[in-house]
Amino acid sequence: MSGWNTGSAGDCKAAQAPDSTGDYLLLAQMYPSLSSMTGSYILRRSESSELSISGISTAGAQPDLQLVVQHAINRRRWSGEAMLGTSGRVFGLRGQYNFGDVRELDKAARAYYCGSSEEAKQAVCGKTHGRFSVGSEVYYGAQDASGGVSVGARYRHELPLFSELTCVVNPIMGHVSLAWTQQMRPSVCAAARYDFNVFSLSSELAVGAEWQLDRNSMVKARWSDSQGLRVLADTRIGSMVFSMGLAINSEGFGSPGLGGSANSPSSSVGVKRLVRSFGLQLQWFL
Repeated sequence: MSGWNTGSAGDCKAAQAPDSTGDYLLLAQMYPSLSSMTGSYILRRSESSELSISGISTAGAQPDLQLVVQHAINRRRWSGEAMLGTSGRVFGLRGQYNFGDVRELDKAARAYYCGSSEEAKQAVCGKTHGRFSVGSEVYYGAQDASGGVSVGARYRHELPLFSELTCVVNPIMGHVSLAWTQQMRPSVCAAARYDFNVFSLSSELAVGAEWQLDRNSMVKARWSDSQGLRVLADTRIGSMVFSMGLAINSEGFGSPGLGGSANSPSSSVGVKRLVRSFGLQLQWFL
């Protein structure tokens, strides 16, 4: 689910910020009920390159450790990424090329977000804030001796409100994905995605929205054919982030319990199964 991040809103802050080369992020999460732990290490090697190492460790009768190493380069005109995963011994490459006058697009974005009201008005009227990009991804799994390729195109319109339309095609699997994101207001964003497979004729529709209540609180909602309705609320209190999520089963709406009629006592089972799962999460940043 895409957020309402406009992508260029932080350009004025980035221009004034000191060199962040060498900055890193270290993250670890433990799941006692699953006897597993995940971790990530992200290092900014330069202004345009980043190294990421992620892993998951599972304890038990058959302990397992899986690692994924990614190196990404992000420049104005193009971006690329290389990935290596131990699970299935997968190796992949991904690239993207941006068309148009990228410098003028960035200049218009800085004028809108960092300049005066008159400069912002001129930036909107300038009609230079649309970005068209194309990209591709190839990967190969040595364990299964199988590979894949996908191609995609994206059009992004940034001013005055962010919107994005993306199309991704995987010709080998026959999969087509269309995604649309629209910023309704500075604090409200909506998105929709439609997936279709030309071989199996299966499809799935997913819609969602995000609402930023204030600087420290956010509410997200998502509905899809297969997963039903999901709601997530995040709030930050000091150095802690508290999250609460709820998943509702789409097959349970208005249906009686299994093996019972609508008037039988067992029909309450159908109501109980409306709630598929409920979760709480507490994160503490040192």
